[in-house]
Amino acid sequence: MILKSNPIKTASGSGAIYHHLVEKTGDNERIHVWKGRRQDIEDCIADATAFGRVNAVQHFQLSSREKLTTEQFADCITMLAQEFGFKASDVALAVIHTKTRHDNEADNRHCHILVRTTNPETGKVLDVSHRYERQEKVARLFELKHGLALTKGRHNLAVYHAVPEEHRERLQVLCEGALPNSVLSDPQSKRSQRQGARPFDIKYVLRDLYAGSTDWQAFQSAISSQGWSLMAGDKKPNVVLLKDEHGVIVGSLSRLLGVRKSEFSAFVLGHETPEQSAIRQGGREDIASPGPRDTSRDPTGKGETPVDPSAVEDGTPSPDPRNSSEDSVSTTLEPASGRKISGPVLRTGAITRSVAGTGTISASSPKTRASITKGMTQSEVQAVIDFNEAQAEKEQQLRDHLHGQKRFADLLTELVESFQSRWSHLPAEPHPDPKSRDTAYIRAGHEKRLTGVRQNWLDAESRVTLWTPWHRAEARKARAVFDEALETLGYHRHDIGKLDMSDDSNFSYAMKWIADWIVRSREHKHRDWMNLHEVKDYLKEKQALKEVLAYLADTQDGEVMQIACINLLSAKARVSTLRQRADRGAMETHDVQSGTGGGDRTRNASHTPSPTRPTSASPRPSLSGIMGIV
Repeated sequence: MILKSNPIKTASGSGAIYHHLVEKTGDNERIHVWKGRRQDIEDCIADATAFGRVNAVQHFQLSSREKLTTEQFADCITMLAQEFGFKASDVALAVIHTKTRHDNEADNRHCHILVRTTNPETGKVLDVSHRYERQEKVARLFELKHGLALTKGRHNLAVYHAVPEEHRERLQVLCEGALPNSVLSDPQSKRSQRQGARPFDIKYVLRDLYAGSTDWQAFQSAISSQGWSLMAGDKKPNVVLLKDEHGVIVGSLSRLLGVRKSEFSAFVLGHETPEQSAIRQGGREDIASPGPRDTSRDPTGKGETPVDPSAVEDGTPSPDPRNSSEDSVSTTLEPASGRKISGPVLRTGAITRSVAGTGTISASSPKTRASITKGMTQSEVQAVIDFNEAQAEKEQQLRDHLHGQKRFADLLTELVESFQSRWSHLPAEPHPDPKSRDTAYIRAGHEKRLTGVRQNWLDAESRVTLWTPWHRAEARKARAVFDEALETLGYHRHDIGKLDMSDDSNFSYAMKWIADWIVRSREHKHRDWMNLHEVKDYLKEKQALKEVLAYLADTQDGEVMQIACINLLSAKARVSTLRQRADRGAMETHDVQSGTGGGDRTRNASHTPSPTRPTSASPRPSLSGIMGIV
């Protein structure tokens, strides 16, 4: 199962995408409009336009090698909806195309759906961040659910860490090997097909020629026999491009062959190793994924490469020749009594290694490992083994702890990013800093900005006399600098700017008046923003996020984190409840330690005031009252 998606821009309109999916009968043997009509797409575009959104719909494409029923397509769409958070009513168009596949083996049917990305009421945008990883996660879960063959993608580790624990053993095989190489990107493929090329048909023929060629010269001859030709790239001369019989560029030769550039260069230069030649002629090795990235609904951290379960169970991993004798001692174990010791077993974490007569003990850290030497008794050998086991367990616990901290930090980051993405459609808060709406603060800023240049102007004017006219130019220049500063701060837009600024009282009055005017204007804008209904909801959630993050930073409570990923307000309520319980527990402990608990409390319970109506004689609720509240 392969899932892809791309956004359709609002400015592109509905005509092109509707024609491609519904009216383009030449490329498809059959087109079945499962749901929707063009007007539904127009409605999505209108909603996006009303809220100023760049994209109107998300175009999802579903295809599989195994044949799928319509019900299975529907189930896959449901899983996509759960992952990306859209509803059935958000699907504007669903179409099933039937066309013969290039390899004549994959399912002839594939499905397209267009999903609304702008909420018509709130303007919120559908969150499709990290869509590649999330689409692969849905595809792998769909394959597991319906018993389909697992497909290797480019984000297998991210998927591995995002799926439930029970599925990871099945997916572990996808996380081994090299990255898959795509033949062409979607834009390249479409452009090549528009020019008349057949990139996918040519790909299969080209790979057969590549596997059957002994060297580069033979491969060139085989390409020429098909009427094709090779050329160097214009922008990257070291890239070899393939042209078909019509002279149309199909694509990069190494990409069409699905090999790395280094492997292809070795083949061209005749530097192939026997192993590379055998792989080329006998078939490609398994392909896997790069390092993981977070997915939205079930995010992942970096994680560690999955351990091969079989290697753990049978306890016989391949030895590492890089381990030196400094921390791995090869010795024949023979005690002082002359009796041979049967080879004990060193268990490091989940992996067991034999310490037989001539075996080696591989230690990951020579600084924290003990070594077995000649002449040790069996009890001494066992003591070394037990010590190394304990050290290995401590190290593993430390690694798990650090990994858990990193994982939790990633979840906190994703929680903040998800909150910001959910409210990104709101207009920015005008003048959020309270200082920017404070008269004294603004006036102080104006004084700092204007006082110096004003004084320079006044000093220059004082030097102008009947006998020193040459200072007049200097005074005019200083006045121009002062006027420019006034204009920058907006004084020229009001009558207040016409006052004689050489007078100290006028200058002081003008700064006070302009500061008051700026504050009134900013307060008005900020108040209007605060009164927006959506902004009130945003501020509630923002405060909830602040409290939840503070609590999680102190406790790393997994339950609260799960609730926060679903609803921040519910998480805040849960945090409040937990804090109240903690406060009551602390109060109860304090009462017991201060001597007000125990038997005396039981005997005097009838005289204890009600915890909900304390009196001056009993300012603190009693233990029985606290227990009643809880």
